[in-house]
Amino acid sequence: MTAQSEGCRVRIFPLLRYVEEALRRAVYDTDENGIIIGKVPEAQGFFAEGATRKEAEENLRDVIEGNILLALQLGFDIPQLPGIPIRYVETGT
Repeated sequence: MTAQSEGCRVRIFPLLRYVEEALRRAVYDTDENGIIIGKVPEAQGFFAEGATRKEAEENLRDVIEGNILLALQLGFDIPQLPGIPIRYVETGT
């Protein structure tokens, strides 16, 4: 049986806007070793580090995109971000 014939839950949201909003909400701190750590407070698991702020932001973008793809593949919820609607639609029967 395919997932479609069994029914599945589809997420509909603007992926690029989601990633950009998550990066806009990111906060960056420097640890005791001078490493820059970026995280999105509203989204558990959205954090990364880098030697520079630019590197930390690039790494954080990769983490956000990777976590979203993994959530989509495994059927996990995607963290809600204000201003970015995520609609869940049931398909099939």
